[in-house]
Amino acid sequence: MVMLHGWQDNLASFHALVPYLPSEWGLLLFDWPGHGLSEHKPGDYYYPFYDYLDDLHQVLHQQRFSGPLILVGHSLGGLVASCYAAAFPDRIAALVMIEALGPMAEPAQQITNRLAKSLDQRLKQRQKRQRYFDSAFQALQLRASINKVAAEPLLPLVARGLMETPQGITWRHDPHLRGDALYRMSPAHCESIIRAIHCPALAIRGTDGYPALRSQDAQQRMHGFRQLQVVDLPGTHHCHLQQPQQAASWVTDFVTKIQTRT
Repeated sequence: MVMLHGWQDNLASFHALVPYLPSEWGLLLFDWPGHGLSEHKPGDYYYPFYDYLDDLHQVLHQQRFSGPLILVGHSLGGLVASCYAAAFPDRIAALVMIEALGPMAEPAQQITNRLAKSLDQRLKQRQKRQRYFDSAFQALQLRASINKVAAEPLLPLVARGLMETPQGITWRHDPHLRGDALYRMSPAHCESIIRAIHCPALAIRGTDGYPALRSQDAQQRMHGFRQLQVVDLPGTHHCHLQQPQQAASWVTDFVTKIQTRT
């Protein structure tokens, strides 16, 4: 089972789930480039979505995984996992998306507005100073407020995401991650990817999570999956941190049923 964390998070996003998963399962967790303890990509690099697929492909190649895999992704990790499952249907036995439902897309006519807005945003971010905190607790409280999650469940994630410098405590992740993407795929591309996912899929949504997952577009997406189960978990976008035992139970039941059938 390969567990893929979300944007500006790190692998500690899944630490609360691991104790509730079967001990005999093999687990692989890693920090995306620019996140957690992984190195930042060099130069003026902005982490386009498609390169995360290449990052995952390289990790799996280096680990020499050949048998069917189970991908579990939260948010960005779920978007990447869905695209990878579509590209390599014979390699992926099951797909779990937490607060995700296939890749992000938007109407083609919005591309010029996105380009202009994102490029202007990059200019402003290049001039923005790095933020420093007086203490790790101050950073934890800010993250809890932003994510609408209690501080305690966020502690491992925040601890891994901070570093101490002579100027003070600051976030470890690459500042280039903050910018909006210059490009998103069209709905037609998204539909093609979803229809190419052959394996069973489980979508876990937070009851107070990402609103787009309950939109009309999301309902249409659901029909594109060949085998999809959708469950709602009390909580926000990081519901798996708020309800780790229930989230792990659903993942375990989902995977166990697939293994029983095969």
